[in-house]
Amino acid sequence: MELLLILLFSGLVSGQVDITQQKNHYWSERGLQNPPHRLRQLADFSLLYFNTSREIRAVLLFTIASPASIPVVLPRVLENLASFLSQDQLDTNGNRATTLAEHTLVASTNMEAQQGCDRLTEKYHHKCYEFDHGFNGAVQDHLELSRTKAHAYSIGLSRIKSMVDLISLGYDMLYFDLHHYFFKNPLRYMYTHTTAPIVVSATPSSVCQPLSPAPDGSLPDDHHRLDVAFVRSTPSTFRCMYNWLYWSSHTLHEVEGKPLDHHTFRKVMQECVTSLGSSVLSVSYLNPEHFPSECNAKCGCRGGTLVERQPDGKCPRDVMSNWVGMIFSCSDSATNLGTLIDTYATMYRDAGLTLVV
Repeated sequence: MELLLILLFSGLVSGQVDITQQKNHYWSERGLQNPPHRLRQLADFSLLYFNTSREIRAVLLFTIASPASIPVVLPRVLENLASFLSQDQLDTNGNRATTLAEHTLVASTNMEAQQGCDRLTEKYHHKCYEFDHGFNGAVQDHLELSRTKAHAYSIGLSRIKSMVDLISLGYDMLYFDLHHYFFKNPLRYMYTHTTAPIVVSATPSSVCQPLSPAPDGSLPDDHHRLDVAFVRSTPSTFRCMYNWLYWSSHTLHEVEGKPLDHHTFRKVMQECVTSLGSSVLSVSYLNPEHFPSECNAKCGCRGGTLVERQPDGKCPRDVMSNWVGMIFSCSDSATNLGTLIDTYATMYRDAGLTLVV
Protein backbone atom coordinates (compact mmCIF):
# COMPACT_ATOMS: atom_id res chain seq x y z
CA MET A 1 0.00 0.00 0.00
CA GLU A 2 2.81 2.40 0.90
CA LEU A 3 4.57 1.69 -2.39
CA LEU A 4 1.36 2.29 -4.34
CA LEU A 5 0.87 5.69 -2.69
CA ILE A 6 4.46 6.63 -3.52
CA LEU A 7 3.91 5.65 -7.13
CA LEU A 8 0.67 7.58 -7.31
CA PHE A 9 2.26 10.70 -5.83
CA SER A 10 5.24 10.51 -8.18
CA GLY A 11 3.01 10.22 -11.24
CA LEU A 12 4.36 6.80 -12.25
CA VAL A 13 0.88 5.32 -12.08
CA SER A 14 -1.95 7.14 -13.82
CA GLY A 15 -5.10 7.91 -11.91
CA GLN A 16 -6.23 10.03 -9.02
CA VAL A 17 -4.10 11.13 -6.11
CA ASP A 18 -5.21 9.45 -2.90
CA ILE A 19 -5.63 12.16 -0.27
CA THR A 20 -8.07 10.19 1.87
CA GLN A 21 -5.77 9.81 4.87
CA GLN A 22 -5.00 13.51 5.02
CA LYS A 23 -8.64 14.45 4.48
CA ASN A 24 -9.72 12.17 7.32
CA HIS A 25 -7.03 13.69 9.53
CA TYR A 26 -8.52 17.16 9.04
CA TRP A 27 -12.22 16.35 8.94
CA SER A 28 -14.50 14.27 11.13
CA GLU A 29 -18.22 13.99 11.74
CA ARG A 30 -17.78 16.94 14.13
CA GLY A 31 -16.37 19.15 11.41
CA LEU A 32 -12.91 20.58 10.74
CA GLN A 33 -10.08 19.79 13.15
CA ASN A 34 -9.36 22.77 15.40
CA PRO A 35 -6.00 24.55 15.07
CA PRO A 36 -3.29 22.43 16.75
CA HIS A 37 -2.22 23.73 20.16
CA ARG A 38 1.40 24.06 19.00
CA LEU A 39 0.36 26.21 16.02
CA ARG A 40 -1.75 28.45 18.26
CA GLN A 41 1.13 28.81 20.69
CA LEU A 42 3.71 29.68 18.02
CA ALA A 43 1.32 32.02 16.25
CA ASP A 44 0.78 33.93 19.49
CA PHE A 45 4.56 34.19 19.98
CA SER A 46 5.04 35.30 16.36
CA LEU A 47 2.29 37.88 16.42
CA LEU A 48 3.06 41.39 15.19
CA TYR A 49 0.92 44.47 15.78
CA PHE A 50 1.36 46.66 12.71
CA ASN A 51 0.35 50.31 12.81
CA THR A 52 -1.24 51.00 9.42
CA SER A 53 -1.90 54.68 10.37
CA ARG A 54 -5.63 53.92 10.19
CA GLU A 55 -5.68 51.03 12.64
CA ILE A 56 -3.44 48.49 14.33
CA ARG A 57 -3.67 45.02 12.81
CA ALA A 58 -2.53 41.69 14.28
CA VAL A 59 -0.52 39.92 11.58
CA LEU A 60 2.21 37.34 11.05
CA LEU A 61 4.31 36.07 8.15
CA PHE A 62 4.21 32.43 7.08
CA THR A 63 6.42 30.34 4.80
CA ILE A 64 7.47 26.72 4.23
CA ALA A 65 11.02 25.29 4.42
CA SER A 66 12.34 21.93 3.22
CA PRO A 67 15.79 20.46 3.98
CA ALA A 68 17.25 21.75 0.69
CA SER A 69 16.44 25.33 1.69
CA ILE A 70 18.20 25.21 5.08
CA PRO A 71 21.88 25.74 4.17
CA VAL A 72 21.47 28.75 1.85
CA VAL A 73 17.97 29.95 1.05
CA LEU A 74 16.28 30.15 4.46
CA PRO A 75 19.18 32.11 6.05
CA ARG A 76 19.15 34.58 3.16
CA VAL A 77 15.39 35.09 3.37
CA LEU A 78 15.49 35.53 7.15
CA GLU A 79 18.42 37.95 6.84
CA ASN A 80 16.34 39.91 4.33
CA LEU A 81 13.33 40.00 6.65
CA ALA A 82 15.54 41.02 9.57
CA SER A 83 16.40 44.18 7.61
CA PHE A 84 12.85 45.50 7.96
CA LEU A 85 12.78 47.11 11.37
CA SER A 86 10.18 49.80 11.98
CA GLN A 87 8.66 51.76 14.85
CA ASP A 88 5.27 50.76 13.41
CA GLN A 89 5.99 47.13 14.33
CA LEU A 90 5.25 46.04 17.91
CA ASP A 91 5.43 42.62 19.48
CA THR A 92 2.97 41.22 22.01
CA ASN A 93 5.03 42.67 24.87
CA GLY A 94 4.73 46.17 23.49
CA ASN A 95 8.32 46.33 22.23
CA ARG A 96 8.66 48.61 19.21
CA ALA A 97 10.98 48.35 16.23
CA THR A 98 10.93 44.57 15.96
CA THR A 99 12.02 42.95 12.69
CA LEU A 100 9.84 41.02 10.28
CA ALA A 101 12.02 37.94 10.82
CA GLU A 102 10.90 37.85 14.45
CA HIS A 103 7.28 37.57 13.31
CA THR A 104 7.81 34.88 10.71
CA LEU A 105 6.45 31.37 11.22
CA VAL A 106 8.53 28.84 9.25
CA ALA A 107 6.76 25.54 8.61
CA SER A 108 9.17 22.61 8.20
CA THR A 109 8.34 19.66 5.94
CA ASN A 110 10.22 17.11 8.07
CA MET A 111 12.46 16.78 11.12
CA GLU A 112 15.63 17.52 9.16
CA ALA A 113 14.17 20.85 8.06
CA GLN A 114 12.83 21.48 11.58
CA GLN A 115 16.24 21.01 13.16
CA GLY A 116 17.87 23.23 10.55
CA CYS A 117 15.24 25.89 11.14
CA ASP A 118 15.70 25.66 14.91
CA ARG A 119 19.46 26.26 14.56
CA LEU A 120 18.75 29.67 13.00
CA THR A 121 16.33 30.91 15.67
CA GLU A 122 19.01 32.27 18.00
CA LYS A 123 20.09 34.71 15.29
CA TYR A 124 16.77 35.64 13.65
CA HIS A 125 14.24 34.90 16.42
CA HIS A 126 11.68 33.40 14.03
CA LYS A 127 9.49 30.43 15.01
CA CYS A 128 9.67 26.92 13.53
CA TYR A 129 6.60 24.71 13.19
CA GLU A 130 6.38 20.97 12.43
CA PHE A 131 4.25 21.04 9.30
CA ASP A 132 2.28 17.78 9.04
CA HIS A 133 5.49 15.73 9.02
CA GLY A 134 3.47 12.56 8.68
CA PHE A 135 2.27 13.66 5.24
CA ASN A 136 5.13 15.89 4.07
CA GLY A 137 8.14 14.07 5.48
CA ALA A 138 9.37 12.89 2.08
CA VAL A 139 9.64 16.42 0.71
CA GLN A 140 13.33 17.27 0.49
CA ASP A 141 13.18 20.20 -1.91
CA HIS A 142 10.12 22.43 -2.26
CA LEU A 143 11.43 23.61 -5.65
CA GLU A 144 10.91 20.12 -7.10
CA LEU A 145 7.18 19.96 -6.40
CA SER A 146 6.13 21.69 -9.61
CA ARG A 147 8.21 19.26 -11.68
CA THR A 148 7.60 15.91 -9.99
CA LYS A 149 4.20 16.49 -8.32
CA ALA A 150 5.62 14.29 -5.53
CA HIS A 151 3.67 15.25 -2.43
CA ALA A 152 2.66 18.55 -4.04
CA TYR A 153 -0.92 17.80 -3.05
CA SER A 154 -0.11 17.05 0.58
CA ILE A 155 1.91 20.26 0.87
CA GLY A 156 -0.96 22.16 -0.75
CA LEU A 157 -3.54 20.81 1.68
CA SER A 158 -1.28 21.44 4.67
CA ARG A 159 -0.75 25.00 3.55
CA ILE A 160 -4.46 25.72 3.18
CA LYS A 161 -5.24 24.09 6.54
CA SER A 162 -2.63 26.23 8.31
CA MET A 163 -3.89 29.36 6.57
CA VAL A 164 -7.46 28.59 7.64
CA ASP A 165 -6.25 27.98 11.20
CA LEU A 166 -4.33 31.26 11.38
CA ILE A 167 -7.18 33.31 9.90
CA SER A 168 -9.62 31.69 12.33
CA LEU A 169 -7.48 32.94 15.22
CA GLY A 170 -8.15 36.50 14.06
CA TYR A 171 -4.72 37.18 12.58
CA ASP A 172 -3.96 38.70 9.19
CA MET A 173 -1.40 36.61 7.35
CA LEU A 174 1.24 37.16 4.68
CA TYR A 175 2.16 33.85 3.08
CA PHE A 176 5.13 33.75 0.72
CA ASP A 177 7.12 30.96 -0.88
CA LEU A 178 10.80 30.98 0.04
CA HIS A 179 11.81 31.95 -3.50
CA HIS A 180 11.29 35.64 -2.67
CA TYR A 181 13.43 38.63 -1.87
CA PHE A 182 11.92 41.85 -0.56
CA PHE A 183 13.23 45.35 -1.29
CA LYS A 184 10.53 47.21 0.62
CA ASN A 185 8.58 46.25 3.72
CA PRO A 186 5.90 43.93 2.29
CA LEU A 187 3.49 44.52 5.16
CA ARG A 188 3.62 48.28 4.73
CA TYR A 189 2.89 47.78 1.04
CA MET A 190 -0.05 45.46 1.69
CA TYR A 191 -1.65 47.79 4.21
CA THR A 192 -1.13 50.98 2.20
CA HIS A 193 -1.51 49.82 -1.43
CA THR A 194 -4.20 47.13 -1.17
CA THR A 195 -7.69 47.03 0.28
CA ALA A 196 -9.09 43.65 -0.83
CA PRO A 197 -9.54 40.99 1.86
CA ILE A 198 -7.47 38.57 -0.25
CA VAL A 199 -4.45 39.68 -2.27
CA VAL A 200 -2.41 37.22 -4.35
CA SER A 201 0.50 37.29 -6.78
CA ALA A 202 -0.29 37.83 -10.45
CA THR A 203 -0.85 34.77 -12.64
CA PRO A 204 2.20 33.61 -14.65
CA SER A 205 0.49 34.20 -18.00
CA SER A 206 -0.18 37.86 -17.21
CA VAL A 207 3.57 38.66 -17.26
CA CYS A 208 3.58 42.49 -17.06
CA GLN A 209 -0.12 43.16 -17.42
CA PRO A 210 -1.78 44.29 -14.17
CA LEU A 211 -4.69 42.03 -13.30
CA SER A 212 -8.03 42.90 -11.79
CA PRO A 213 -11.42 41.19 -11.61
CA ALA A 214 -13.91 42.05 -14.36
CA PRO A 215 -16.69 44.56 -13.57
CA ASP A 216 -19.00 41.62 -12.83
CA GLY A 217 -16.49 40.24 -10.32
CA SER A 218 -15.13 37.48 -12.56
CA LEU A 219 -11.58 36.46 -11.69
CA PRO A 220 -8.98 35.85 -14.42
CA ASP A 221 -9.39 32.36 -15.83
CA ASP A 222 -5.70 31.61 -15.47
CA HIS A 223 -3.49 29.30 -13.45
CA HIS A 224 -2.98 30.89 -10.02
CA ARG A 225 0.48 30.09 -8.61
CA LEU A 226 -0.10 31.82 -5.27
CA ASP A 227 3.59 32.59 -4.62
CA VAL A 228 2.32 35.34 -2.34
CA ALA A 229 -1.00 35.50 -0.51
CA PHE A 230 -1.99 38.27 1.88
CA VAL A 231 -5.22 37.55 3.74
CA ARG A 232 -6.99 39.95 6.06
CA SER A 233 -8.83 38.12 8.82
CA THR A 234 -12.55 38.79 8.40
CA PRO A 235 -15.63 36.57 8.72
CA SER A 236 -15.94 36.39 4.93
CA THR A 237 -12.30 35.48 4.33
CA PHE A 238 -12.48 32.74 6.95
CA ARG A 239 -15.62 31.32 5.31
CA CYS A 240 -14.05 31.35 1.86
CA MET A 241 -10.72 29.92 3.02
CA TYR A 242 -12.66 27.21 4.86
CA ASN A 243 -14.54 26.43 1.64
CA TRP A 244 -11.23 26.30 -0.23
CA LEU A 245 -9.92 23.64 2.15
CA TYR A 246 -13.17 21.67 1.98
CA TRP A 247 -13.26 21.73 -1.82
CA SER A 248 -9.58 20.80 -2.10
CA SER A 249 -9.83 17.86 0.28
CA HIS A 250 -13.18 16.51 -0.96
CA THR A 251 -12.63 16.38 -4.73
CA LEU A 252 -10.66 13.96 -6.89
CA HIS A 253 -7.64 15.27 -8.77
CA GLU A 254 -5.57 13.68 -11.48
CA VAL A 255 -1.85 13.24 -10.90
CA GLU A 256 -1.00 15.16 -14.04
CA GLY A 257 -3.56 17.88 -13.42
CA LYS A 258 -2.89 21.36 -12.10
CA PRO A 259 -1.64 21.56 -8.50
CA LEU A 260 -4.58 20.94 -6.25
CA ASP A 261 -4.45 24.12 -4.19
CA HIS A 262 -3.79 26.34 -7.23
CA HIS A 263 -6.52 24.71 -9.31
CA THR A 264 -9.21 24.98 -6.64
CA PHE A 265 -8.40 28.52 -5.49
CA ARG A 266 -10.02 30.33 -8.39
CA LYS A 267 -13.11 28.10 -8.39
CA VAL A 268 -13.84 28.64 -4.71
CA MET A 269 -12.99 32.34 -4.61
CA GLN A 270 -15.07 33.00 -7.69
CA GLU A 271 -18.04 31.34 -6.03
CA CYS A 272 -17.48 33.45 -2.90
CA VAL A 273 -17.24 36.70 -4.83
CA THR A 274 -20.34 35.84 -6.84
CA SER A 275 -22.48 34.78 -3.88
CA LEU A 276 -21.31 37.31 -1.28
CA GLY A 277 -20.71 40.27 -3.57
CA SER A 278 -17.45 42.13 -4.10
CA SER A 279 -18.31 44.59 -1.32
CA VAL A 280 -18.04 41.69 1.15
CA LEU A 281 -15.32 39.54 -0.43
CA SER A 282 -12.94 40.48 -3.22
CA VAL A 283 -9.64 39.25 -4.60
CA SER A 284 -6.95 41.55 -5.97
CA TYR A 285 -3.63 40.88 -7.67
CA LEU A 286 -0.20 42.31 -6.96
CA ASN A 287 1.07 44.80 -9.51
CA PRO A 288 3.90 43.19 -11.56
CA GLU A 289 5.80 46.50 -11.50
CA HIS A 290 6.04 46.08 -7.73
CA PHE A 291 6.26 42.27 -7.57
CA PRO A 292 7.88 41.12 -10.83
CA SER A 293 8.62 37.48 -11.57
CA GLU A 294 12.19 36.78 -12.62
CA CYS A 295 10.85 33.89 -14.72
CA ASN A 296 9.11 36.23 -17.15
CA ALA A 297 10.66 39.63 -16.53
CA LYS A 298 14.36 39.62 -15.65
CA CYS A 299 14.30 43.35 -14.98
CA GLY A 300 10.65 43.72 -14.15
CA CYS A 301 8.01 45.78 -15.90
CA ARG A 302 7.24 49.36 -16.82
CA GLY A 303 3.87 50.51 -18.12
CA GLY A 304 2.73 46.96 -18.82
CA THR A 305 5.78 46.00 -20.91
CA LEU A 306 8.96 44.05 -20.22
CA VAL A 307 12.10 45.98 -19.35
CA GLU A 308 15.36 44.84 -20.89
CA ARG A 309 18.73 44.79 -19.18
CA GLN A 310 21.10 47.67 -19.84
CA PRO A 311 24.31 47.09 -21.87
CA ASP A 312 26.18 46.54 -18.60
CA GLY A 313 23.80 43.71 -17.72
CA LYS A 314 22.15 45.65 -14.92
CA CYS A 315 18.49 46.60 -14.60
CA PRO A 316 17.52 50.29 -14.89
CA ARG A 317 17.62 52.05 -11.54
CA ASP A 318 14.20 53.70 -11.97
CA VAL A 319 12.61 50.29 -12.55
CA MET A 320 14.34 48.70 -9.58
CA SER A 321 13.21 51.55 -7.36
CA ASN A 322 9.61 50.37 -7.87
CA TRP A 323 10.31 46.81 -6.74
CA VAL A 324 8.75 45.66 -3.49
CA GLY A 325 9.61 42.01 -3.96
CA MET A 326 11.09 39.79 -6.66
CA ILE A 327 9.75 36.28 -7.29
CA PHE A 328 12.33 33.63 -8.30
CA SER A 329 10.01 30.68 -8.87
CA CYS A 330 11.88 29.23 -11.87
CA SER A 331 15.05 28.39 -9.96
CA ASP A 332 15.92 24.73 -10.44
CA SER A 333 17.85 24.27 -7.20
CA ALA A 334 18.31 25.86 -3.80
CA THR A 335 21.92 26.70 -4.69
CA ASN A 336 20.93 28.54 -7.85
CA LEU A 337 18.12 30.29 -5.98
CA GLY A 338 20.59 31.54 -3.40
CA THR A 339 22.86 32.82 -6.18
CA LEU A 340 19.97 34.65 -7.85
CA ILE A 341 18.95 36.29 -4.60
CA ASP A 342 22.53 37.47 -4.04
CA THR A 343 22.80 38.75 -7.62
CA TYR A 344 19.67 40.86 -7.43
CA ALA A 345 20.38 42.11 -3.92
CA THR A 346 23.85 43.23 -5.02
CA MET A 347 22.55 44.87 -8.19
CA TYR A 348 19.95 46.78 -6.17
CA ARG A 349 22.55 47.93 -3.65
CA ASP A 350 25.08 48.87 -6.35
CA ALA A 351 22.46 51.14 -7.91
CA GLY A 352 22.49 53.17 -4.71
CA LEU A 353 19.14 51.83 -3.54
CA THR A 354 18.48 50.71 0.02
CA LEU A 355 15.81 48.51 1.54
CA VAL A 356 12.82 50.58 2.62
CA VAL A 357 11.36 49.70 6.00
